[in-house]
Amino acid sequence: MQCPECGENAADVRLAYCENCGAKMPARQLPPPRATSAKKSQRPSRPASEPAYASEIMDEEEDDARQGRDTPPPRGSRAQPPPEEYEDEEPYTGPRWLKDVPGHSQSVLGVGLVAFSLVLSILPFFPSVGVLGTLLTLVGCVALAARELRRSGDAPGWVDSVPLALMRPEVPAAFTLLLLALSVRLLSGFNLLFPLWAAGTALIAVEQYRRVIAEPDGVGRHFEWRSLLGFPRVLALAGVAVCVAALYLPWGKVMADGSPLPDNAPVPGSVRAGPPELRVIPTTQASDDSLYSAGGGVASRSGWDLPLSELPLLVLLSVLVLAALRPDVERPAFLRWAPVGAVSVSLLWALAGVKLAVGPLAFLVGLGAVGFHAVRQALGRDEPAGYLPPDEDPYDPDQDLETEQDPAYRG
Repeated sequence: MQCPECGENAADVRLAYCENCGAKMPARQLPPPRATSAKKSQRPSRPASEPAYASEIMDEEEDDARQGRDTPPPRGSRAQPPPEEYEDEEPYTGPRWLKDVPGHSQSVLGVGLVAFSLVLSILPFFPSVGVLGTLLTLVGCVALAARELRRSGDAPGWVDSVPLALMRPEVPAAFTLLLLALSVRLLSGFNLLFPLWAAGTALIAVEQYRRVIAEPDGVGRHFEWRSLLGFPRVLALAGVAVCVAALYLPWGKVMADGSPLPDNAPVPGSVRAGPPELRVIPTTQASDDSLYSAGGGVASRSGWDLPLSELPLLVLLSVLVLAALRPDVERPAFLRWAPVGAVSVSLLWALAGVKLAVGPLAFLVGLGAVGFHAVRQALGRDEPAGYLPPDEDPYDPDQDLETEQDPAYRG
């Protein structure tokens, strides 16, 4: 910097007065601020352990990234969307109405409808499938839902706690047969629960028949249903049909509130110690009074109204299932006594609520036909002649004679 008075160049630009003449030196002009100085003040302080060149490089990278965000895209260019994440799952290509169903299985949807029907059956104005039917249905719903979810690969944690014995293909087949049998139970009267139950049963039956029954390795290969049309198994088929039809017939009368019908006992006198002319004459109560009681409060009940009415239905149906088994299917030796046990259980149930009515008499007649087949099955006389095993090595005397005359045999 040069002194304006003497023209001497100052050795230090920071001097305010000239060292030669003492004149005041002009003010020093500061250089213009850098564009990054303001931004540098806004940056967070770097740790002192980092070298200077590292801080400068990182600051420049931050400035470039900030300018890239602030700079609008050129006119006419389209902003690129963020890259989508890669999905491992394959897109769903099945029916649209099963897209949101767990496992994309119509059996799971059917299980939901059946379970909802069981919840509605708790209400007093809906029919019920009975205590035994409800318990068996709940077990079957859990087993079938766990099997379908495990098959689809979308199994939650509770599926691992289901026993593997319930994952066998025989379980869905038996559960389908159970739902069909309990559908007969719900037909005992007009109700709004039957359409919901029938829809769930149809969804399960259609899919499980295709998967575990009709396929070459399915359960259906163990049964020959046409054998039920031959004697004497046709007697068991007809007997079971008569027993089921008898459950729809009257089995006695009860009060309108469901209580048993009381006996017509004489009305006791109101005055015990008074003279005879003050005592009430013993009379019988009227069974019907159209003025004070609608029909006398007496209603007719069917076999389905009895406790555990689903028990004879299920055990007699099991007799038909055992009768339809192929003779070449291996089975335990005690299984031939199972029809006798089913008939005994049904007989005890009928005798517990038997009365002089059409229903019990028809039930006993049908049970007698089933018992005839059960006794033959227990004695081993129910095997068709066509299924008897042939003799492996029958004796032929001519063949023995030719063998003795052979020279090689003599030698």
